[in-house]
Amino acid sequence: MVNEHHENVVPNIDVGVRFYESNVTNSGYVPFHWHSSIELVCVMAGELRFNLNGTTKVVGANQFMAISSGVVHDVTNTPNHAFVLQIPLAFMAPYVAHPDQLNIRVDESESTAYRAIIADFLKLNQINTQRHAGYLFDIGAVVLHLLKLLVNNFATPAVTSHQITSHLKDLIAFVNANYAQPLTVHDLAQRFGYNPNYLSRLFKQQVGISLIDYLYKIRLNAFHRDLITTKRPISDLMKKHGLRNARTTRMLFKQLYNQLPSQVRRDAQHN
Repeated sequence: MVNEHHENVVPNIDVGVRFYESNVTNSGYVPFHWHSSIELVCVMAGELRFNLNGTTKVVGANQFMAISSGVVHDVTNTPNHAFVLQIPLAFMAPYVAHPDQLNIRVDESESTAYRAIIADFLKLNQINTQRHAGYLFDIGAVVLHLLKLLVNNFATPAVTSHQITSHLKDLIAFVNANYAQPLTVHDLAQRFGYNPNYLSRLFKQQVGISLIDYLYKIRLNAFHRDLITTKRPISDLMKKHGLRNARTTRMLFKQLYNQLPSQVRRDAQHN
């Protein structure tokens, strides 16, 4: 079950990495997932809020975030412009011993290495956009330079001691696939062999938000997607995605998206 939310990176550049520019016009949420790669996100405008290893990291304009392989994380975003670079472990293997065990922590945003990585993101985008003759050589050189800076300045070879357990990953995968059902902490605890109180504490400690809050976030995310892509009545969409209390749904939706569902629907129809 874990593999259902374990995203394997498919390179879109022939040197063996995935790089793309992201322009997001709406606030949004990406549920918890993990990669078999190192993922770097460089924000040019707007804000991304990552939850990982029980902590929250806010990344704003001209900042970047790096996420180690296998680390469970979610992302809450405002409208934003960003670059994303995903480096598969197979790409890193000739240069880094045990890349799956790298523990990456990006804390110092004023260092020379930090600023150089931001500059490398801009170079990658320019090279990939212009695509002059031999551009793959240039992309490969920049990716290797960026990777060297990352490993030498922000990574340690030891596995972090605060990894989410595989059993909890199974639970997250189950919730992601069955969020619209009337799930309760008691039901989930019974299914996965936990005491309900212990499960609540463990989830909050390792994931960074409560299990109930996470359920609502997944439901609201799916609800928001249907609001802007379908014309089904709002009340029907609430029921479809397991949102059974309209008042609570509107309140939490406003907190997450800064608009009420009816406003999002009107804007989508207008556009």
